[in-house]
Amino acid sequence: MDSSTPSDNSSAPRPKILTVLCYLTMFASSWIVINSLTALMNPEQVSLAFSKELKKIEVQFEEMFKQDPVAADRVQDLISATAISNSSSNMRDHSLFSLISNILTFLGASLMLRLKRNGFRLYLFGTVLGAITPLLVFGTTNLLGLAYAIYAGFFGLLFLILYASKLKYLNQ
Repeated sequence: MDSSTPSDNSSAPRPKILTVLCYLTMFASSWIVINSLTALMNPEQVSLAFSKELKKIEVQFEEMFKQDPVAADRVQDLISATAISNSSSNMRDHSLFSLISNILTFLGASLMLRLKRNGFRLYLFGTVLGAITPLLVFGTTNLLGLAYAIYAGFFGLLFLILYASKLKYLNQ
């Protein structure tokens, strides 16, 4: 009596690169969720720590631009604009949006790990949210908002391209 069942060839096995991408996303998203929760609990401390780092950067730039006062003034203007946007309410808002964005990317990656196509859509939404919200919170001309948006956009786009190359393995 043969107890074997015919194998289902309609679904291909999950590629190893998709597995690695999903676990990398889940790890990074988990890390950022934890950091966002911490920042949400104490946005004043985050703002204060950022202010200290901004002062260190300002001192370094002053040394670099002693011979070029025009460039020094431009850098000083950028640093001043960044310092103005470094408020505890902005840090709280950014942390909240970062939390939501990374929960979505985590859920999207976990669904894609189970070969669900809706995971890609959820990941896409979380990535777009993570790239746009810093610009909304800090402003489109602010160095801080641009830095957060470029960082989120670069890595989000990179992973979106990698995930999109494996869409054929994801089921409806």
